Amino acid sequence: MVTLVLFIALLATAMGQSVVMTILPALGRETGLSELQVAAILSSSACIFALGSTRWSYYAARAGNRRTLIYGLSGYSLGTLCFASVFSLGLAEWLTGCALFGCLLATRVAQSTIMSATPPAAVGYVIGYVRRQNLHSVATLSRVTSANNLGQILGPGLAGLLVTYGLVAPLYAIIVLTCLALLLVWRKLPDEPPSQPVPPKITTSADVSASSPVLLLLSFAVVLFICMAMLQQSLGFMLIDYFHHSPVNAAQITGTALMISALAALSVQWTLVQRSNFTLMQLLLIAAVAMTAGYVSVATSTEVQFIYIGMVGIGVGVGVGYPSVTAAATQHCSDAERAKVTGLMTASPAMGYTLGPPLGAMLYQSDIHFPLYCCVLLSACLIVINLKIQSAFSTK
Repeated sequence: MVTLVLFIALLATAMGQSVVMTILPALGRETGLSELQVAAILSSSACIFALGSTRWSYYAARAGNRRTLIYGLSGYSLGTLCFASVFSLGLAEWLTGCALFGCLLATRVAQSTIMSATPPAAVGYVIGYVRRQNLHSVATLSRVTSANNLGQILGPGLAGLLVTYGLVAPLYAIIVLTCLALLLVWRKLPDEPPSQPVPPKITTSADVSASSPVLLLLSFAVVLFICMAMLQQSLGFMLIDYFHHSPVNAAQITGTALMISALAALSVQWTLVQRSNFTLMQLLLIAAVAMTAGYVSVATSTEVQFIYIGMVGIGVGVGVGYPSVTAAATQHCSDAERAKVTGLMTASPAMGYTLGPPLGAMLYQSDIHFPLYCCVLLSACLIVINLKIQSAFSTK
């Protein structure tokens, strides 16, 4: 029951994030926001999320993961309500221009400050639970965190279904889901004694940075999500400007594309990653090659079908790459460093989404296809990072 409750909590959060990524370009276009303003909202909130995740992990060590998880889900629900309400005012033209952008930025950043408590609290609870119950830590953690991939499948599908009732309707639906998850955590998740925090002297970022393999693994994850963020930032606009779809149709196609990618990621995580005998280097090579091929397909597509095909390759790359580097990073560090390394790897998606949207927006303004060409180049660079990881492990 514990793993199911944590799975549902992460599922609701992941669905909410994927819904925002699916509809935000269309909402931005309908309310008169520029690509850079949309990117600023995404990047700023992701930066706060990355910083907040590390700070909330220390709070959870003192106050308990259950309490921290409740705070995270409460902040997510209230923040989404404010964010959706501001967009509703923008669609009604009661807020426009800089005032609209400022309110959206403020509400999204405030939301990220609190909702960033959810992932580290959920992961921390799982780690403590498997130790107390003598369960297989990797299998249990993978089972719970696979909610992120499932949320990326269901979220875009939900967005595509509900945008016919209004572009902001999916956001209000997410509030219902996160409130239900909050109620479930409050009623069904047992409390736990707070764990002892790791001494500050041991958990400095310098200690982790000194471990070259861990730093390279973190770099692999960050580059992976920079590419994904650039794609999600640019795809909706490209469907409007290059393929000449309406904002609603663009949101639906984007939702379908992200759903296909997440389904591919979930499939390989449940099969190839957990049940194969591939080495870490082989898995990372598969991830890099699959992502490169996927971005090539999307960047050169002239039909929507080729975008869908490319999203399969991208999903395979994310599904193989991220859990592989996360598991390797937590296994190849000392016990004293493990909490810090886990926090950094948990924050790596937000790090990527901090850098990716503004980079994608700036490139998009030069040429519609430049962000995707950059994704091709960066995903190919993952092959080089993989070789450096192999060298670092061989000399460690």
